[in-house]
Amino acid sequence: MKKLGLFAITLLTAQAYAYESNAPMLTQGTNEIGVQGSIDFDYIDDYLFDFNGSYGYFIRDFWEVGGELDMSLSDNTEAYQFGVFTEYNFPTSSQWVPYIGAAAQYAYSEVLNQDADAFNFQIAGGVKYFIHPQVALSAEVNYNMATEDIYVDGDGSAQDDKTQILFGTRFYF
Repeated sequence: MKKLGLFAITLLTAQAYAYESNAPMLTQGTNEIGVQGSIDFDYIDDYLFDFNGSYGYFIRDFWEVGGELDMSLSDNTEAYQFGVFTEYNFPTSSQWVPYIGAAAQYAYSEVLNQDADAFNFQIAGGVKYFIHPQVALSAEVNYNMATEDIYVDGDGSAQDDKTQILFGTRFYF
């Protein structure tokens, strides 16, 4: 009976250690590089490619701040945004980690040979799935509100807001 009890304690300890060694790296001092993107096939030019690159630093456990660069391209659209963001990751006991975020960016857009610049404010929510403690797949929905009409919808109308769905990968070190 003692052997069975010792075996059970060993298994429980090993399981706790295995989870701890596979826990996502979301602690203070961790760096994150993110790459996200999407393709919109319901756009005025038949497509719109959105790309987002970011670098962040965890100033506290689960709380990240950083910088990002966004780019949108199609036949008649070229848009760039750069700015700062913050993101809070909700701790869980699994590889799924939900998060919320906010960003402030400077935006430049050229649509149908007309250019404009503006400030853009963004709120975001998403989930990360950690396939390794240092690598996560991500899905995000964000809403953008600009100070000028820098976005174009599928009908070609100028507007000051847009909603995006992005998929990507995050790397932690």
